Amino acid sequence: MIMSKEFLLVMTGLGCLLFTACSERDYGANPYDPDTPVTVSEMPKINSFEPTEGKTGDIIEITGANFSTATAVTFGGKAAGSFEVISDELIEATVGPYGGTGAVGVTNHKGTRSLDGFLYVEEVISDNPNLALNKPATAHESFNDPSLAVDGDMGSRWSAEAGDGHWFQVDLMKVYSINTIVIRWEGAYASEYDLQVSTDDVNFTTIYSTIDAVGGVDSIAFANTDARYVKILLNKAGTPWNMSFYEFEVYNTPPPPNLALNKPATAHESFNDPSLAVDGDPGTRWSATEGDGHWFQVDLVKEYTISKVCISWEGAYASEYEIQVSTDNLNFTSVFSTTTGEGGDVEHLFAPITARYVKILLHKAGTPWNMSFWEFEVYE
Repeated sequence: MIMSKEFLLVMTGLGCLLFTACSERDYGANPYDPDTPVTVSEMPKINSFEPTEGKTGDIIEITGANFSTATAVTFGGKAAGSFEVISDELIEATVGPYGGTGAVGVTNHKGTRSLDGFLYVEEVISDNPNLALNKPATAHESFNDPSLAVDGDMGSRWSAEAGDGHWFQVDLMKVYSINTIVIRWEGAYASEYDLQVSTDDVNFTTIYSTIDAVGGVDSIAFANTDARYVKILLNKAGTPWNMSFYEFEVYNTPPPPNLALNKPATAHESFNDPSLAVDGDPGTRWSATEGDGHWFQVDLVKEYTISKVCISWEGAYASEYEIQVSTDNLNFTSVFSTTTGEGGDVEHLFAPITARYVKILLHKAGTPWNMSFWEFEVYE
């Protein structure tokens, strides 16, 4: 049989079409349904993702199609920390350590597709974290779950059962040095309570007691203390209702910065270098020359709002002195004075005031020796 040229061309075209269809069916068209169009795409497709924002470590659910052969997931062009293909239509991906705002992308054996709209939330690492946050909490008798007072949510609260003599405790999971406890009371506060700490959950030390609390927010500061277990003894209710608080927080609050540390210091007459009183070394001291009527001054270099001056006197202290502040080194305001100074380590508090220059007028010596101090400190 002699075939026409037109017939051969038609048959060749059909053969190519059939070959292509068979090839694409390997990954695309449904092999169990011969009517499935061979043009079905094998590229990944993202329909949505939830939540639409997240920080490092958060899990994002991505829905779409053709995820079975996924090889990569990105957030704003940054690789996911990890991902798991749950099904051909669902991926669970973890936001990576660097994150990225922009499109969520999925890559499979055929290519990459993305969907815009993801917001990366950069997590702020606190210099002073709440050590009780999400730690195990227990109580004497609870109206609800004690964990509600350590969940960081001011919309939830823990409540004791009715009556007095309850306790609540949080396990910090390891021993920390702590110095601050914050209690955010619900309306039904305790008027009398004790705060106790322990390293072994057996021997407890009372670090604070009150018999006249009034609720609201109690922030109790104390000397640095080692503790793993922190307990509040709710001795007496301040209202007719069950004692309750929104949050029970534990901190190791860092000391405020000494604004005078290593700042320029000058003096009226000096036996040695004035900088020795602002060097942070309790083993060095500044000393005036003999007699009364001296002064010492530190320049904070810029203006601050200050409210405290601490002086660590050497044995040769001043019995009469005055602390003054200025913003221009010309006009000074007195913020503290005494005629009965006794030396030692003293802390002088005053109303907050803007200052750059802080001066002490050493009017009269309290001993026969040159007036002198180890450190002169200034705080906001």
